[in-house]
Amino acid sequence: MIKFDNWHIENEGEILARQYDNLTRELRVEGSIPEGWTWDLLVQAGENMDIIGLSQEANSLAITLTAEMLALPGYYTLQLRAAQGEKVRHTNMIRVYVPASLSGDAQWPEVPSEFTQVEQNIFAINNHPPMPGENGCWLIYDPAAGAYQESDIPLPGGGGGMDYQIGHGLKVTGTNTLEVDTAEDAQQDNTLPITSAAVYSTVGNIEILLRTI
Repeated sequence: MIKFDNWHIENEGEILARQYDNLTRELRVEGSIPEGWTWDLLVQAGENMDIIGLSQEANSLAITLTAEMLALPGYYTLQLRAAQGEKVRHTNMIRVYVPASLSGDAQWPEVPSEFTQVEQNIFAINNHPPMPGENGCWLIYDPAAGAYQESDIPLPGGGGGMDYQIGHGLKVTGTNTLEVDTAEDAQQDNTLPITSAAVYSTVGNIEILLRTI
């Protein structure tokens, strides 16, 4: 665990995790974490750099480490970076140790982990489109929680349904069902479609007329 105090961090244990540990170790920063900032962990291992986005909880910042984040053995240099609009502030740097493991095939990320996390969140949101909520607002999927959360975005009309403009050739019945508006038979200047039964009847009448010729 890393302690945070007035923009100064200190590591309470030298070993961060072991090389190739995946989704089993958590990096946690605890202390009086200022609100209203977006937090990243800047990581350097040798000449390799990485940026890891941190999630903020009550008096803590955290991230579950992946094998890619721990792909190299040796000492890692860590520094916190916070952003608030155009404001950016850094803490001091600390060193932690990642002991080598005997096996593993993870590679140091070519793209900073921060962007990979954003990409994964976008995929999750795309696979879980917004849903109408019971309280008149949209339900938005939260990738971190793995569940839908009620937003403050109101539904159209303030209810659980959506408002539509009914175009030409469509109608809404008394049971609130959207249907195609059709004509009973072929009529001049009538732009509504006719049913298959009306087409069959019209074609049948043409065949009868042709027999009389």
